[in-house]
Amino acid sequence: MKHIPSIKKDIFHTKSIFHKKLFFSISGFMTALIVICTIFFSLYTYETLHRQSQDNLQYLSERTAAELKTMIDNMDELALYASTNTEIRSAFVRAKHPDFSDSDLSKATVGILSSISIPNSSSHYRISLYNEKGNFISIGIPYNKAYTSKKLISEEYHQWYKNLPILPNKASVYGFHEDYWSEKDERYLSLFREIFGINALFQSNGIIEIQCPLSTMTDALVFEDSSYSAFLYDEKGTLIWPLEDPKPVSENLFKCYMEHQTGDVSSPHNRGLMYNGRPVRNGLHLILTQSEEHIWSIILPQIFIILSIGLLSVIMLVFVVFHITKHAAKPLQELASSVKQVSYSNLSLELNFTDYPDEITALNEAFEKMFQRLRQSMDEIVRMQACETRANMVALQSQMNPHFLYNTLTVIKALSREGNTMQIALTCDYLVKMLRYISMYDEHSSNLKQELSHTENYLNLMKIRYEDQFSYSISIDSDVNVEKLKIPKLTIQPLVENCFQHGFKSVAPPWTVHIHFWVCAPHWYVSITDNGIGITEEAKTELLNRISEFLSHSSDAILSLKIGGMGLVNTVARLKLKYGDSILFDINSTPGGGTTIVLGGFLEDEYLCN
Repeated sequence: MKHIPSIKKDIFHTKSIFHKKLFFSISGFMTALIVICTIFFSLYTYETLHRQSQDNLQYLSERTAAELKTMIDNMDELALYASTNTEIRSAFVRAKHPDFSDSDLSKATVGILSSISIPNSSSHYRISLYNEKGNFISIGIPYNKAYTSKKLISEEYHQWYKNLPILPNKASVYGFHEDYWSEKDERYLSLFREIFGINALFQSNGIIEIQCPLSTMTDALVFEDSSYSAFLYDEKGTLIWPLEDPKPVSENLFKCYMEHQTGDVSSPHNRGLMYNGRPVRNGLHLILTQSEEHIWSIILPQIFIILSIGLLSVIMLVFVVFHITKHAAKPLQELASSVKQVSYSNLSLELNFTDYPDEITALNEAFEKMFQRLRQSMDEIVRMQACETRANMVALQSQMNPHFLYNTLTVIKALSREGNTMQIALTCDYLVKMLRYISMYDEHSSNLKQELSHTENYLNLMKIRYEDQFSYSISIDSDVNVEKLKIPKLTIQPLVENCFQHGFKSVAPPWTVHIHFWVCAPHWYVSITDNGIGITEEAKTELLNRISEFLSHSSDAILSLKIGGMGLVNTVARLKLKYGDSILFDINSTPGGGTTIVLGGFLEDEYLCN
């Protein structure tokens, strides 16, 4: 009797330790899970925002570069049109004579310049034509006539004219420079072209200059989002925009861009910049940058919210787990001791059921019945699954599109009216061969030669129906033994039929179908390519979902399946039943229009041993 208190103390101590272990294990696991989820969410959000920022930066650089290129293209179009105009070229040839004045030049060219400037919205630009002699005419953005006249008669004009950045027989871009036709504090981007003579095609008689004001370029290079910055370089790598770099970030930016040519995620000067560059035109290059700090400005508030929710969840979790484990510790500890005594010959729990009548008694009864029915249930399940799989295969294999039969009989009727007995005989022969092949229910596989023959019978029927509006081709790799290679029956023809049901549905003929079969051990592959409408990502996702739903409830789906329904789903489902998850299936749109379906499965051991 003296040892009873000690025994009770040991039992209580054991239960207390079990409770603590259970409490700390569950609490630690859930706390770690919440912390890991928080860290994972933060990293995932950062990576997602970073990737989205890169994509946005790439899109913005492409769009801005396209805008700049379009602007320069418009300027060059005006310059090219004016410089190649016969009347303007003739006027500049006559302008070489000493008695030819600016008024004469204006009379000869102003009508032409007005006719080409108004349709092209040249009010955004200044179009100036001048020569070495000092003859000058300009339309578009107004210029200072007094200042210009003084410049044209000055001694420095001839030297300035010779030093203009003119490229022989091509457009040249120069910018941004001060306005040399006015005293206003305005900068312009200029595009030059030479004006050649009538007879001497490569003799320059003057220059046409299209000037775009800095304010117009600023609209394309300044963004509402201040985190973006634009840098414009000429072909020598000289920064021409912004005019004054507020930060020394552009020193090696052009060098990094030229080394990678595409939008690299490198960080010049380790300043945490993402950048993306694009060539514009005439040696100009546009580079857009964005600081990574804006990503953190978005993610930090979200991380703070998640951490707050996580901390509150941990506190509530600890409180709940403590009470649950305290209540569960006692029966679980007793159950653990009793379970250790369970063996194959002793399937019972030796416990005092009066303390825990519901939980422990139910477990004991379940243990007693479980092993008695386990083997019997497993055998029954295996037998039922085998029967169900075979029944599903037969049901799927027996499907045939009734519309195909209707259309074929209609073709036969039309041929009979025309008295084309030879075509009628061929049509009936192809149809009989197809029906005979489909009706052999006891065979679930056939060799490739038989399967292609069945497919070709179908294609020939389509050829008779659509005549020259449809053509097909079949190619097989030379290393494929068509007589020994076994594939599931009715694999290729339903995929070809899918081309007519969906691919050609809204596409005008002519239509083409190409079938290619090859082997790459341990798999065989077949691809069917058409020139139809293609398949969108949404339609592809819907198709894969239909296949998955069909397989998860194959018996119910087959019972509700219409005659001839779901040709592509039918084929993929049968291959799934045969090969399981090792089936190879993909469907995608081809770049030139159309759809390519690729299907494959395991080669049989007999073929691999040959």
